[in-house]
Amino acid sequence: MANDGLAVAPETARQLRAATALAEKLGLSGPEALAGYLPRRHEDRRQGWHPSDGLPMGPVHFQGVVTQSKLNRWRGRRCSVEVNLEVAGKGLSAGERVRLVYYNLPFLARAFPEGKRVAAYGRVEEKKGIFTLAHPETESIELGKEEGIHLDRVVPIYPLITGLTQRRVRSTIYYYLKSSPPVVPECFPTLEGLPTREEAWRIFHFPESLAEVEKARRRLAYEELVGIAFSLRVRRAAREAIRVERPPKVRDLVEPWRKTLPWKMTGDQIKVCAEVDEDLRLMRPMHRLLQGDVGSGKTLVAAHALLRALEHGSHVALMAPTTLLVEQHATSLRKMLPTKHLEIVTWTSTSKPGPAGLFPRITIGTHALFAEKARLSRLSLCVIDEQQRFGVKQRAAFLAKGERPDLLVLTATPIPRTYHLFTHGDLDVSLLKEMPPGRGKVRTLVRDGSAVEKIWAHLKDRVEQGDRVYVVVPRLGDGVEDPAEEASVRRTHEQLSAQIGAKRVALLHGKMKEAEKLEVLEQFRQGKISVLVATTVVEVGVDVPEANWMVIDYADRLGLSQLHQLRGRIGRGGRNGKCVLIHRTGQPDAVARLEFLEKNQDGFLIAEEDYRIRGPGDILGADQSGLPRFRHTHLPEDDSLAENAKAEAQRQMEGEWRDWTGLVEAEKRARADFAAN
Repeated sequence: MANDGLAVAPETARQLRAATALAEKLGLSGPEALAGYLPRRHEDRRQGWHPSDGLPMGPVHFQGVVTQSKLNRWRGRRCSVEVNLEVAGKGLSAGERVRLVYYNLPFLARAFPEGKRVAAYGRVEEKKGIFTLAHPETESIELGKEEGIHLDRVVPIYPLITGLTQRRVRSTIYYYLKSSPPVVPECFPTLEGLPTREEAWRIFHFPESLAEVEKARRRLAYEELVGIAFSLRVRRAAREAIRVERPPKVRDLVEPWRKTLPWKMTGDQIKVCAEVDEDLRLMRPMHRLLQGDVGSGKTLVAAHALLRALEHGSHVALMAPTTLLVEQHATSLRKMLPTKHLEIVTWTSTSKPGPAGLFPRITIGTHALFAEKARLSRLSLCVIDEQQRFGVKQRAAFLAKGERPDLLVLTATPIPRTYHLFTHGDLDVSLLKEMPPGRGKVRTLVRDGSAVEKIWAHLKDRVEQGDRVYVVVPRLGDGVEDPAEEASVRRTHEQLSAQIGAKRVALLHGKMKEAEKLEVLEQFRQGKISVLVATTVVEVGVDVPEANWMVIDYADRLGLSQLHQLRGRIGRGGRNGKCVLIHRTGQPDAVARLEFLEKNQDGFLIAEEDYRIRGPGDILGADQSGLPRFRHTHLPEDDSLAENAKAEAQRQMEGEWRDWTGLVEAEKRARADFAAN
C-alpha cells in the first residue's frame, strides 16, 4: 500500500479498517485486493428526468427538495412513509408532485426533513395523478460536498454475498481507493489507445462516463484474452513435450479396406487422413480437431483413424453423446469396416461388452466409457464425436482410460475462427469442406405460420408418393407460458396423425426411453413410418438416407447453425430434398436470418453469420460444460483484441516480455473469472 510505514490520519485509518473488514468478508487476501474486485456492470444514474417529461419506461434519476414527509400508520403495525419532492431546476405546475414511498420503515420519516435536497433513483409509476417511486434509492445532496457515490453518476454494481449491500461495498471501495490507492502491477504491455491496467481498474470502479467504461472494459478484456491464450499455449507446449513410444505395426488394415470402398474419397478426406497418419507417426500423442460440414464424411475419416491405430495396437474407442448416436455409429462402422478382422462393441449405461477377445476391438459408447472404474485395456486412440457436447473434464476423463492415447475430436458445428482460438487453441485443426458424391441437393423454403395447413396437406401428398418426412418442433410438453405461441410436438403429432393416418406418423423426443427411440427410428428407416414428428433430438447423428423432406416449425426460435444441422438430415441418399422453415413471429430480423439460410448451404459461412448475429455463447450453448464464459470480453465485437492477444501470448512464450509473475497472474485471473461465472 502507498501508506505502509507512515502515520495515517484517523479518517484514513477508519477507512482502512472498513476496507480490511470488507476484504475479509469477501474472502480476499487484503484490502489491496479490493482494487481488483471489479463491478459486474454499471448503471447510468446521472440527472435527466423531470415530471414534465411524462411517465418514463425504465429507472430514472432526478434531484429534488423535500416539501413534506409524513408517516402513516395502520392496524397490525403496518405503516408507510410518504415523502413529497419538488424537482430541482424546473418547479412544478399545479397538481404536479413527485412522491417517494417506503413501506414498514417508520424510522425513515426522520431521514427526510423539510428543505433537504436529495437525489433519487428508481422506477416511476403514476398513482392518482401523482408520479410515485416505491422504495427508491436516495442520496443526500449537500452544497460544497464532493461528487456523489451512489447517484448522479455512472454507478458500479458489484457482485455481492450474503450480509453485504451495494451501498456498503461501493462506499468502502470508493473511500479506500481515494485515500490509500494500492499499487497495481502491469501484467504486460497494453495496446495503443487503451489505458494501463491501473487506469482501467480505477476507471472501472468509478467512471466519469459510459464511454470511459467501454475503454476500460476493452483493456480488461485484452488482459483476459491474453491470459487465456497464454494458458492454451502452455497447455499445447506441455502436450508437445510428452513423448510416447509407437509400437511396431502388427497388422495391415487400412490399405485393404480403402480398396474395398464403393466410392472415391474426396480430396479433403485424403488430405485429412494423411494428416492423421503423420500425427500417428510422431513420438507425441495426437490431439486433432476435425471440423466438417454436415454430410462431409467425417465418419469415414474417423474409421481410417481407428483402423490405423489398430494396426499398431489392440483397442480403440469412440465416444458419442447419446445412445441413439452410439447405435448409429455401430451400425455404420459394421457396414463400412472389415468386421472379419476386428470386433465392434457398444458400451452404454444399459449395455456393457464382455472381455476382449483375440481380435482388435473398437468400443463405441456414451459417457459410460469414462464413468466406469475399469480401464479400457491397451487403449491407443480416443475419438470423440460431437465434441461440443462434452466438457473439458469429460474429455480428460475419457483420455485417462488409456496410457497417453491419441485423440481425435469431431464436430459438425463449424467453429468461427476467432472463437476457436480460445476454445480449442491447444488442438491441431483439420477441415472437411468438400462434399462427397452421392448426396442430393436440398432446397430451402421460408414460409410464415399462415401456410401451415397448406404445408400439412402437401405432406400428405408427398407421403402418398413414397417420401419420408421429418417434422421438427422445438418445444415439447404442455407446461408452457403462452400456449397460443409455443409449439408442442405432441399437438403437431396429433394434427398430422389425423390428416395422414396414425399408422404412418410417429413421435420422437428426448424424454422417451432409448429402446423406444431406436424402435421408432428403425420403423422410420424401414418405411413402416412415413412422417417422424420430433424435437431437435434428430439434430445429431440420425441417419436415414431415404428421408428427403423436412419441415421445421417455429424455425425462428433456433439459431442458424442448429437449423443447418437439422437440414443436413435429409438428402443423404442421393435424392434431392426440400426443407421448409416456418416462422411464427414475423419479426424482420428473424425472417432475415431464415432467408440467409435459404440462400446459403456452406456450413462454415453459416457459422460465421450465426457468430456475428448471436455471439459464441448461443451458438454452442450457454450451459455447455467447458465453454468459456468471458467476464469482460464481448465476442465477436472484440475479435481484433483476440487476434492481438494471441500474438502477445506468443511473444511471451518466446520471452520478449519477461515479467512472468504478472503473466501467470493474468492467467490465474482468467481461470478464476471462468470459475466464478
